Amino acid sequence: MREINGLTVHGPRSTAHRTSVVSITLDGYDPQELAAVLESSHRIQCRAGLHCAPRMHAALGTTEGGGTLRLSPGYSTTLDEIDLVATALEEVASVSL
Repeated sequence: MREINGLTVHGPRSTAHRTSVVSITLDGYDPQELAAVLESSHRIQCRAGLHCAPRMHAALGTTEGGGTLRLSPGYSTTLDEIDLVATALEEVASVSL
């Protein structure tokens, strides 16, 4: 996902220092709008906002933009489902607002 133009993956780059929760922002979209697009166009459910962590969003600089969009893959999430999300994000990022 880091290769998608305009998309920022927040948090450590190393997988050794991450959990499965991924917070992203996409230029041109507020997180709530991006979540709505992913749900309505791709049936991808995710959560947008400050995630009960306003101080973290202040540190990330994402507060004014409405926070981040959070993806939370679980133990039963397949690689195909992860690829579907990446493809959907590429598609959304290619559409200019």
